[in-house]
Amino acid sequence: MFKNFCSIALTSVLAVAATSATAQDIVFSGVSPTSDDYQLGVVWSGIAREAGISMTVVENGTVSGMRKAAQGEIDMVGVGAPHYLDAVGGTGKYTDDPEAFRDGYKGMKAILAMPVGMAQYVARTDTGIMSFTDLEGKTVGTGRPGGNAGKVTATLFDIHGIGGKVDGQAIKYGPAMEQMASGTMDATLVWGSLPNAVIDNASRQMDLRFVSPDPKTLKKFRSTISNGDYYVYQKIPAASIETAYEGRVEAKGDAYFWTFPYQVMARGEIDDDTIYNLTKALWENIDKVNAASAGLSLITLESALEAISGDLHPGAMRYYKEIGLL
Repeated sequence: MFKNFCSIALTSVLAVAATSATAQDIVFSGVSPTSDDYQLGVVWSGIAREAGISMTVVENGTVSGMRKAAQGEIDMVGVGAPHYLDAVGGTGKYTDDPEAFRDGYKGMKAILAMPVGMAQYVARTDTGIMSFTDLEGKTVGTGRPGGNAGKVTATLFDIHGIGGKVDGQAIKYGPAMEQMASGTMDATLVWGSLPNAVIDNASRQMDLRFVSPDPKTLKKFRSTISNGDYYVYQKIPAASIETAYEGRVEAKGDAYFWTFPYQVMARGEIDDDTIYNLTKALWENIDKVNAASAGLSLITLESALEAISGDLHPGAMRYYKEIGLL
């Protein structure tokens, strides 16, 4: 069925390739109404309206959103930095996409990067685990069996000098939290945004703290894992943790979660002035964006271009050059 859809879609791609969105009608695609990118779109649409630009926010998921962007059905979409390379190269979840879709992906340009899904390590406070190296000799959940998070976690154990010295358990984080509550597991990896519902619920049953990889290991981390150039250690301010969990998760200092940027991209056909005005409006109102949710509070100008895998949209580039970021 999908191949039939792709064949039919080729005609649609060619039909819309020459069209471009005007400043009056931008369609922003988010993963779901509860996702950080969708929430960004909602706040951004209000800001854009004040700048004279109409932005509609729709729900599509990431892969579907990318395909709709390639066909010109939507104008802006978020995608993980490594996954954008999959789309362009026809790998991963984009293996069966037709060449016309890949041409559409190649034409997309980045506007900014934002943290969305992040790998965060959380431990019971009664275990004495304060730093990543303290995981030595402990039982630690490393994510679902066969998942990439487990492979990355094993790499982190190695570069922190505790490889082979941790009782790593391949387990989903829901059951891992249950084992932590029963005292049979000391810490676990959890994937998600801030706040995370699983951690929030667990914090009502036991005292927790985040355990961070050493920021000084980032260079080695990037050189060791696949597509490492597009991974970052996302800094989570202690104040954000305090706010997100209302004091139930220890926040004596900033935490670091590993992740890859989720880059907001636009079809290359959208005119430079529109993207310039959207970018300018966003950053001039970033306080409003940051105040919308704990997840959106992590969007900063300092990390806006970090580890992006696509080319910048000329309109966004113009703004970043104006303010001296480039």
